[in-house]
Amino acid sequence: MSFDPGNCAVLACDVFLEELENLSGNPNSWAAVEYLEMGLHDHPDQLRLEVNKAIGRLQDVEGVERILLFYGLCGNGLIGVKAERCDLVIPRAHDCISILLGNPEKHQAILKDNPGTYFYSPGWIRGRRVPGPDREAHLRELYAERYPDDEDMIDDLVEADLYTFAHHNCAAYVDVTGNMEAESYCQKCAASLGWEFKRLPGDAAILRDLINGNWDDERFLLVHPGEMIRATTDGTLIKAEVS
Repeated sequence: MSFDPGNCAVLACDVFLEELENLSGNPNSWAAVEYLEMGLHDHPDQLRLEVNKAIGRLQDVEGVERILLFYGLCGNGLIGVKAERCDLVIPRAHDCISILLGNPEKHQAILKDNPGTYFYSPGWIRGRRVPGPDREAHLRELYAERYPDDEDMIDDLVEADLYTFAHHNCAAYVDVTGNMEAESYCQKCAASLGWEFKRLPGDAAILRDLINGNWDDERFLLVHPGEMIRATTDGTLIKAEVS
């Protein structure tokens, strides 16, 4: 398949903002670029809806023939995403951490070795959504907007959030950009939680090859117009089926 960035649009989770700015060289060479908010990761059905809407917008841009999806399965939020006029290209990965590690199998091996590992990256740290000293304040502000007159409800929700991280014991930082400030923040989070800190070597190969059109079938799925992304039960993770 010939590759011309001029007929490609990019649709990415904004968790990859730093990485794409660092790796892409000249983002103006793409026909269009759109980022979606990383918080959609928490709501797979909404993520699917917003990705499909964004695909609709991008495929209407003049000259666009392919849309590069900087997403993994993301809690099955990309299952059901479909191509109508353009080809889609997506990594065969569970989520952004699999992509940043350069290998979904490596991601799963780390979790198998220590299921208590929680992964941090520059994008997640930028959003201050990660477990650490700023998360509770972030959540209290968020819940105060939803439940302005119910302090007990806010306290209960914050406590429930803390419980979801009770089995974690390791803050693992993954980076391909050399962001020392974000790494330092991850260390601060680990210290505040009493967790071990680990720096995991990132691998930009998947991101770089998606950007540069090196789309081998082992690591990437090509979805043609009229097809939809479906899950598989084998190591390929995803497949394309006629919708």
